[in-house]
Amino acid sequence: MYKEYPPDLRLQHLIETYWVADGLVENPLTQRILPDGCVDIIFDFGSNNPAGLPKLVGTMTSLLEISYQPGQVQMMGIRFAPAGITAFTRIPVFGITNRNIELPLAETLFDKSFYEQLPDMGCMQDRIAYIDAYFLARMHKLYLPDRQIGHAVSLIQSNNGHVSVSKIAGEVCLSERQFERRFKTTIGITPKVFSNIMRFRSVRRYIETHPDESMYEIAIACGYHDHSHMNKEFQRLGSLSPSEHTA
Repeated sequence: MYKEYPPDLRLQHLIETYWVADGLVENPLTQRILPDGCVDIIFDFGSNNPAGLPKLVGTMTSLLEISYQPGQVQMMGIRFAPAGITAFTRIPVFGITNRNIELPLAETLFDKSFYEQLPDMGCMQDRIAYIDAYFLARMHKLYLPDRQIGHAVSLIQSNNGHVSVSKIAGEVCLSERQFERRFKTTIGITPKVFSNIMRFRSVRRYIETHPDESMYEIAIACGYHDHSHMNKEFQRLGSLSPSEHTA
């Protein structure tokens, strides 16, 4: 039922993925969304929300659960890359951290014609193509990104969160105080929390590609001092243990 689709190559520095939950649910179902450092816009085209008006999910620092009731589910989301949404709107990202809200600020992202056409489209792939084209047509109107913070995000991601705040601040030529303030304004969370989430994501990927390794071996390979430290971070960010992630 759940699938992800890549955006157009020209948008991949701003949009991480489009995701779709589309299918028939026979029994109540809960999907766990783990912290990823991203902001999502979620559309629900089901019977409970025929207009398909979106919700805005800010950068999360803990588990988010989405519940599906029996019936036909038609949901899709735009998952922006860290700071990606700031190219399209001046929505204050730090003000929506860990919040799931209606999008009254929609006009800063989408015009009226966008909403008139989207719900009536026949399939999710058509809607994704439409959103892709909509954003591409506005590429010339994008706000200039904070390049220093963008570079900091790349450094954290390429090091899987194993880099100090002071080192990153030095790399982007900012004092630690300036860096932390601008990072939180742009990403919605502090660079330390973002680093923890990137480390969490890297461990999850490692577990999936190394299913035969012990938790101790995984912890050492992923830069933790011990298995206990990794367990605590998993519980804090995802309300689960590494072994439960493999289940």
